[in-house]
Amino acid sequence: MIKAKISQFLNFSISTAVLLLAKSAFAGIPLDNAPGINLTIQDVLRIITGLACWISSVALVFIVVAVVYFGVKFLMAQGDPTKLTNAKNSFLWGLVGILVILGTYTIIATVAYNLGITNLSLIIPLKCPAF
Repeated sequence: MIKAKISQFLNFSISTAVLLLAKSAFAGIPLDNAPGINLTIQDVLRIITGLACWISSVALVFIVVAVVYFGVKFLMAQGDPTKLTNAKNSFLWGLVGILVILGTYTIIATVAYNLGITNLSLIIPLKCPAF
């Protein structure tokens, strides 16, 4: 227990020292002509929305597979109380996962609102392009 605490403290100390040294080493370099893309908050929201669309589209396939799997698990229980309890628990956690997946854009909208982004028309409703 004490070794773990010492190890955590050393890791934190070394990481902090490296970050401070890196910051001071690059403090005098101007970044006016640095390569890269200047992103606005709208661009970031479009990227997040696109990822949410793609993830929810893929997740819908997994939802169908999960429902079939849980149904087979209930059938395979054949009245055995332990297997039936296991199947019920699996189904319950599967439903929780389905609710989280289907509530993706609600989660994104909540985070955006809490970050102070007032233009939520970019992400509400979630507008996914046809694949």
